[in-house]
Amino acid sequence: MIVYPIEWEKDYEHLGLEADAVINELMNVLSSLHVRNIAYSGGIDSSIVLCMLSMYSSIKIHTYTIASREDHPDIIFARMGSEKYNTIHHEFIVDPNNTQTDKFNGDNVVRQFFENIKNYTDEIICCDGIDEFMCGYYDHMDESLETYAYYLSRLSPDHLAPLNKNSGSVKVYLPYLDDALVDIYNKIPLHLKISKNDRKLIMKDIARKLKIPNEIIDRNKYGFCDAFLSKDKEDIKILS
Repeated sequence: MIVYPIEWEKDYEHLGLEADAVINELMNVLSSLHVRNIAYSGGIDSSIVLCMLSMYSSIKIHTYTIASREDHPDIIFARMGSEKYNTIHHEFIVDPNNTQTDKFNGDNVVRQFFENIKNYTDEIICCDGIDEFMCGYYDHMDESLETYAYYLSRLSPDHLAPLNKNSGSVKVYLPYLDDALVDIYNKIPLHLKISKNDRKLIMKDIARKLKIPNEIIDRNKYGFCDAFLSKDKEDIKILS
């Protein structure tokens, strides 16, 4: 159940400064939430939140990672991040298939994740929404406003509504979708967020300012559910 922000069901496509503005406002948001549990993929977005939480929290942070196998990049990179930021780390290796149809079922994966974490906590930070606003998808590299608008239009129906439904009684906090942060994202021109050669330029700038490991900044991107289907081990090679 998404509890923050309250009005998450909105038309993100038609809502209306740079790295330092995002850092400052995100820190304000995180310090006000008092939540010390984070869904952690070992990617750049969740690592930024984890890094900021570790800056001011005197309470141990818990990180939770889910994947379909022990050697998946999410597991490998989450271990790296959890060690760097000294978290209490939890890993869940789950079956990504629907047991009745033996076909991949994204809702089933999300449900399994929350079924596992509710044994530890009833509230968690998730990092949904930032890929849409900061051009995290490979399609964004066409640098078109049409692609940008399309992904914003799909944020609520394709990502937030299923998250709200499948998280059950666990309280979900989405700090990247705080209204003040969304206002900042919308003031940043598209050409500063993306190029034909690279994605999420500002998020990478933020990560470098926070001294997040380069291996995490430069790793390949997998969506939450795509991670279960992927057999790609290219990410792991850079750690060898």
